[in-house]
Amino acid sequence: MANVEEVKVNVAASVDGAERAVVGIQAVSDQLDQALVLLRMTAIGSFHPAAAAAIASLEQARERLDEATQLTRAGMESANMFRSLI
Repeated sequence: MANVEEVKVNVAASVDGAERAVVGIQAVSDQLDQALVLLRMTAIGSFHPAAAAAIASLEQARERLDEATQLTRAGMESANMFRSLI
């Protein structure tokens, strides 16, 4: 069984990994933003259902990435709280 210090080190490593994941999610989110801007500019004046569906899907993906970021940060906070209590 791991001692308290080993647990703290492992929790800290987990939080660091989650932080790297947040950075990656933010990079993907930025790429989606760029794709959305380009698609919206390209589709101006077009009311084609496929263009609207593409934009809606990308917007939904962007929202879910925001949710993933929020959940990851909440998990990091809880893990840090756990680490400080042990």
